[in-house]
Amino acid sequence: MILGIDASNIRTGGGKKHLDIFIHNTISLYSDVEIILVSNESIISSYKSLNKVKCISNPLLNLSNLSAFLSQLFFSKKYFKKNKCDIVFVPGGIFISSFKPYITMSQNMLPFSPKALHNFSFIGRIKFNIIGFFQILTFKRSNGIIFLNQFAKDIISAKLSSKMKYKIIPHGINQEQNILFNNIHDKFKILYVSDFLPYKHQLNVIKSVKELIQEGYNLKLTLIGRIKEKYLKKIKKEIPENLLKEKKIEILGFVPNEKILKFYRESSLKIFASTCENLPFVLLEAMSFGMPIITSNERPMSDMIYGEDVLFDSHNIQSIKSTILNNMNPEKLEIMSFKNYQLSKNYSWKKNVDQTIEFLKSCAN
Repeated sequence: MILGIDASNIRTGGGKKHLDIFIHNTISLYSDVEIILVSNESIISSYKSLNKVKCISNPLLNLSNLSAFLSQLFFSKKYFKKNKCDIVFVPGGIFISSFKPYITMSQNMLPFSPKALHNFSFIGRIKFNIIGFFQILTFKRSNGIIFLNQFAKDIISAKLSSKMKYKIIPHGINQEQNILFNNIHDKFKILYVSDFLPYKHQLNVIKSVKELIQEGYNLKLTLIGRIKEKYLKKIKKEIPENLLKEKKIEILGFVPNEKILKFYRESSLKIFASTCENLPFVLLEAMSFGMPIITSNERPMSDMIYGEDVLFDSHNIQSIKSTILNNMNPEKLEIMSFKNYQLSKNYSWKKNVDQTIEFLKSCAN
């Protein structure tokens, strides 16, 4: 099978991680599959040396997502037809080329969550509504859709006028050989790893931990993730100077993935307060490390982790506070750690690739 992959709008984050693992596993496991990859230079640079991957780019693909969609419109069909592709895989969710057959993947729930979009600027809401329009158009025209979980399938299927061929294929995770969780610390350390965005609710987490510290609890909160200066100033106004000086609340910004491990080892509890996700890698990663986790009561987070009293209302500071307090028992944390580690084994990259290739072949026939 000659498989085209249109990764026009993939640049960073979970989309890039999925693409990288999918390509390397496919060429390793399937000798009968050749890949034609269309994307920007930043993406294709990792694959130019691979024999079974032919990389294609052009100036439009390297400017912006908007110009990349123009490349789809005017050049993608030619690229995939010339290379005799049997089917095209579109992991980025938008495909405005007339090439057929193709299957796409739903990875972004923001365009379909009015509640999460509420705190974005007017321009931001317009942007995500446009993305949502083109994703639905792509889904309707596709020969098949991959959903990451039942939650995404239920939300998006309701917006499609007719039944579509689909398969639910969760992402995998690189399974750790041993649990990294260490329950012995001088204070109770809470870790939040995620980029700072309105629907991630870092501000409410900070307010909750601040109140608990002021009430006498020996806590430390560390937040890791990209943050804009304007938002950082707003957050720092909520934190008393003494808590910053004593590093009881610490905002580190971006930390490279390979350096985050030490923060997991030094943490008592992982918190994740996002209210709009599809299948968050950061939560899967924490589970694979054997972290005890508390998280938002929104799906799919509420479907993923183990434990009682581990879900909270991210909009409610008292709910976050009480959930933290309900999960400060060392014995409970040990059980949560083991159970989350076991649950993470359900997310296999080999299974993901096998099921994706099987679905692609079924849609190409």
